[in-house]
Amino acid sequence: MKRLAYFCVLVLVACSDDTANIPLYTVQRGPFSVTHFEGGEVQAADGEVITSPRIGGRLKITDLAAEGSQVDIGDLVIQFDPAEFIDDMSNREAQLVEAQSNFEKAKAQRNQRLADLKRKIEQQEAALRLAELNVERQRFSSPIDQEQARITMEKAHRSLAEVREDSTAQEVINRVDFQSHQHNISRRQLRYDRARSNFERTRVYAAKPGIVVYRKIRKPGAQGQSKVAVGDNIWGGHALIDLPDLSKMQVRCLVGEMDIKRMAIGQKASIRLEAFPGPVFHGLVSHIAPMATPQPDARDIRVFEMLIDISEEDNRLKPGMSAEVAVVIEHHEEELSVPLSAVVYREEKRYVYRVDGENLHPVEVFLGSRNSSAALVDSGLSEGDQISLVPLQ
Repeated sequence: MKRLAYFCVLVLVACSDDTANIPLYTVQRGPFSVTHFEGGEVQAADGEVITSPRIGGRLKITDLAAEGSQVDIGDLVIQFDPAEFIDDMSNREAQLVEAQSNFEKAKAQRNQRLADLKRKIEQQEAALRLAELNVERQRFSSPIDQEQARITMEKAHRSLAEVREDSTAQEVINRVDFQSHQHNISRRQLRYDRARSNFERTRVYAAKPGIVVYRKIRKPGAQGQSKVAVGDNIWGGHALIDLPDLSKMQVRCLVGEMDIKRMAIGQKASIRLEAFPGPVFHGLVSHIAPMATPQPDARDIRVFEMLIDISEEDNRLKPGMSAEVAVVIEHHEEELSVPLSAVVYREEKRYVYRVDGENLHPVEVFLGSRNSSAALVDSGLSEGDQISLVPLQ
């Protein structure tokens, strides 16, 4: 973006003692901008963020893909120490195998008991049939023999009923026992699956292609933040590595509470890189955080995150580069403005010295928005007026 500035005309006049050799400015209409400057850091607008998995306590990093290296989908990016998770998975697997074995053993025993009861039912049914036949044969026997045959048949009926009740009860016991074993197996299967998943998550792979960029994290016992490294012990859920998509870049800025009210989505901005002071990139404010957060390394200061999308694609734009951003807060195409160096402040009023014939006279002016070098003129001057650039006493 071309820097917008006021246009001035310096005139040296020697027509009187008042105006001789005094630099003058001719008031005229032109573009005028108010800008806000912030430092920021270049980052990718899109990509993948690699975070530490939530699988327990601290995780020790044992291997990292080299920073700046290109990775493809499926490439290993981070390896955490898996020893603890291998042990847990082995223990859970042993518990699962034990539960399955106990189920099979109990199943065989319960089924055997039920089979024995089925055979007893068959035996009691046969005994009952014999007792019934014996009662038929004893119809013409003595009363004592007939009574004895009847008693034997009644005992056979009771024995058959009892063994049938035992068989029904055994079926209920088997069903409840099997359900209990299956629930135990399911619970241990779930624990084993979780342990296996935790072990597998100690190896983190790229889901998108990109360039490896290490994040800065706060480490125990260290002041400030530093880049993630092999040997670090990390809690789960921390962002550790970015795999940026370099086709669309942006600048991240932290804006103070006093300035955030001047920022708005869609404002234009120009971006300069510290490493390459020559090129000027263009962008638009695309995001302003709705809530303030503590500034890193200064917890008592609250700041808002602001993102500026960069319009150009350029291989000089790399994540992590420092940048200066000039956000256009206000812009006018055709307005009167005067240099601030020409304004004199007296008793809360503002004056400029205007050329009147061959003399310079103070004129009260009412000013509007201002930037670092000029201010808009609301009233007091007209286009074409000439004023002194040197405040006169």
